[in-house]
Amino acid sequence: MSNDLILTADVGNTRVKFGVFEAAASVRGGALPTSLALWTAPVGGEIDWHAVTGRFEPWQARIARALVAGVNPCGIEQLLSGWPQPVWPDAMTIERAADLPLAVNLERPDWVGIDRLLDAVAANVLRAPGEAAIVIDAGTATTVDLVSADGFFEGGAILPGLELGARALHQYTALLPLIDVPELLEGPKVASLGKNTPEAIRSGLLYGQIGAIRELAARLADNIPEEPLLLVTGGNGRFLAATLGDPYRFEPDLALRALAWVAQHSRSE
Repeated sequence: MSNDLILTADVGNTRVKFGVFEAAASVRGGALPTSLALWTAPVGGEIDWHAVTGRFEPWQARIARALVAGVNPCGIEQLLSGWPQPVWPDAMTIERAADLPLAVNLERPDWVGIDRLLDAVAANVLRAPGEAAIVIDAGTATTVDLVSADGFFEGGAILPGLELGARALHQYTALLPLIDVPELLEGPKVASLGKNTPEAIRSGLLYGQIGAIRELAARLADNIPEEPLLLVTGGNGRFLAATLGDPYRFEPDLALRALAWVAQHSRSE
């Protein structure tokens, strides 16, 4: 059994997600590395490193590389300050577009969130040759981005995610209640016709998000001649993909898996 596992960490605005991955059979085979274990912790508080390392202990001896990326510089600094050495290998940080095997068709590639670029790296692995892709990443913010048929990140759109929308309605009004988003996603089906204020907010949050995603994806698709691959990821991605239905396809943890693929790709060169 070789030391072939890759540990990655994606530091977002509200949480950091860790994963241990087994390398894909081929860096060019249309498959991303396989997830063996995941762990999520809130950003801003003390990370329980004993719990994190314990979660990955069965694979610890086989972890050969570690990569960290994210959109939260302070969160990354905090993560690296407590990095459990020598339990894990030293972490390589992915900070710039130039650190990724991705062509970015923008004037300022480094102004793009690294999570969006990692999603595009993953899309390039998953899409068929000559097929464009649109990636919807539903987290604190929801991003909808276009990857061209020749693999270029072309840009896209950013809108508030479900939690941001719920908090904004509550915090910037006098009387609107705070809607619990996990309950919204996991509870009974949301009625489109709200018969009271909480129901109306639930309807607006959910179906407004669904409508925005569909509209943005349709407008981005206007820039390409063929139907694109539609990928959905992120913390709220599974539920939104199920609500969106075909041809939207849920792919979990694209940024984490793309980081692992980047580690494997750089080793194979």
